Amino acid sequence: MNRYIFLFTTLLFFTTSFFSSSLFASESVEIKLPDNTSIKFQPIYLGLDGNDIFSSKRVKLGSREGSDVSYKERLSTTNLGGSFVGINKLGEKEWLYYLGKTEVSQQQWNAVMRWWQRENKLTIDPENNATLPQTEKTPAEIFTFIEALNVWILKNAKESLPRNGNAIAYVRLPTEVEWAFAARGGNEVSPSVFDRPYPYVDENESMTLAGYEWYRSTSGNKMREIGSEHIKPNPLGLYDMLGNVEELTYGVFGHDFLFARFGGLVIRGGNYSMDASDLKVSRRTEYDGYTGNGDLIRLSKVGFRLALGTLVSETGHSNEELDAGYDEYLSSDSGVSQPTASGNTSLSQQAIDDQIEHYNTERQRLVEENNTLRQQNTEMESKYTVLTGHLEQKKVDIDALSRELDTERIKNANLAKLENTSSLENKFDVLINSKDLEISRLQSEIDNLEKKVSQQTTLISNTESSRKKMLSLQQRINDAERRDSTASFEIEKNKKRIVIAEKRLLEALTRVAGYNLYSAWRNLEAIEKKRKVSDNPKIWKINKLEAENMLKEYRRYIIQIVDNTDHTLFPEVKAELVRWLKENKVSNQQIKGMDLLERHLREVREGKYLQVDELYKNLRHEPEMGV
Repeated sequence: MNRYIFLFTTLLFFTTSFFSSSLFASESVEIKLPDNTSIKFQPIYLGLDGNDIFSSKRVKLGSREGSDVSYKERLSTTNLGGSFVGINKLGEKEWLYYLGKTEVSQQQWNAVMRWWQRENKLTIDPENNATLPQTEKTPAEIFTFIEALNVWILKNAKESLPRNGNAIAYVRLPTEVEWAFAARGGNEVSPSVFDRPYPYVDENESMTLAGYEWYRSTSGNKMREIGSEHIKPNPLGLYDMLGNVEELTYGVFGHDFLFARFGGLVIRGGNYSMDASDLKVSRRTEYDGYTGNGDLIRLSKVGFRLALGTLVSETGHSNEELDAGYDEYLSSDSGVSQPTASGNTSLSQQAIDDQIEHYNTERQRLVEENNTLRQQNTEMESKYTVLTGHLEQKKVDIDALSRELDTERIKNANLAKLENTSSLENKFDVLINSKDLEISRLQSEIDNLEKKVSQQTTLISNTESSRKKMLSLQQRINDAERRDSTASFEIEKNKKRIVIAEKRLLEALTRVAGYNLYSAWRNLEAIEKKRKVSDNPKIWKINKLEAENMLKEYRRYIIQIVDNTDHTLFPEVKAELVRWLKENKVSNQQIKGMDLLERHLREVREGKYLQVDELYKNLRHEPEMGV
């Protein structure tokens, strides 16, 4: 018996050891390709709890440089989630996705497609071992390559694929937000660096492209090999994210990342022929694949890199677990909010107001910090200019004294030639001694000037250090301005949200109030018809009670509209409701009731108190309700 327990325990240990390594996707992935080639993928961690079934983070996309940028690059907010759960540096589960370490090369393309052509008995392309990026391919051709690559991997290299539960990775194009988050450096850079045009910094934390990207002045205006040893990767270990060739993504182009009119696929990044000033993360263009005559357009400066994804529904969770996880996600801070029909409550509106106040306070702080940095910058530039002027003047003085000293030495040499003339010997001795004294004086003055030059050199060195500090301060100014731009964007966006929420609340209250008014009118009409048949009040008792209740509710909603909404929005909301009622062929009396409702709102704002008995008595005879 003990022998069986031992065997079972041993088997369980080895089984757990074998499968546990594939439960989490944490490290770089290298997948073997045909013809002894391979492709590598880097993990991009998102800082999201891997224990949650669904999770995403808010990501700002677009330029932080203000409103002067192209509509293609305006600042916008969207959500980003991972495809895999990995173990981070702290030993905790964290969501991530995988992105190609480099752009796909001609060699990688050729190896996969030659295998695919052999498998499907197609004409086989000539061998191509070039490590330059693969360009001039249409989306259809790229998707065929991806299909061929997935088939190859599942048949020949399945064990190298990471998993998310039961879901096995597959190859696809990266989405636009996956590309942009990685291009900015992801969680490997500080928020201020993430908001910059590119995530590369020198030893002074100042922005630099030197040594990181291929552009016109570094590439020689020609395409370079992928993953070159002559440049460094970005903070996530990715090469050529902004230069070399532009990259096609699995994003549909629109003027906005959320509420857009969608067009072609999105191309991100720059290329080897651009100036350094044109390289930035926010750069995006729209793919146009055809001429007006129907010919294909093959873009020589556009390539692509790959990503790894998984099927959401194949992770091994039950439908109940997925539903519960999604409900938890929607109620979390990272969930995409869905507004209700009745709009936001006063509490949520107060929260938005508090957030706006916070952004205004932060914006004011950034403005003050910006002004302080600018003042320090101006003072340092002034000191540097003064020191430079002093140094130049000292150099001029030294040159003049050196010339004077040389002249005196020449005179002294000429006098020395007459030293053997007996009649003038004493006179020459006196002159020579005099000149020697003059030379000594000049030499002493030169020594003093050299000491001053040495002191000025020290000052210049200090000035250079100050200049570096000045550059660092300027960088902080630029970062502060970008944060100011981002804060302004958030404020404007929240103002629009408040207006939308206010309109939704007003629309909901107006709908209910209008229906209550129409229901009361309809019951009063029924009472009038029943009175013509019989004088017995019992016949219309129910109609009377319902009409009174509807009018009480109507008055309550009128008061809520006056107290809790912006009356300037009512005409627009009313017009939209009337249009909706007409389109849905609702009773004409309910549409007329909107005019009476508008009059009652105006009267209540002016101080009148609506009496239910007066409403009951006069409703059928109100001019707005005339048949």
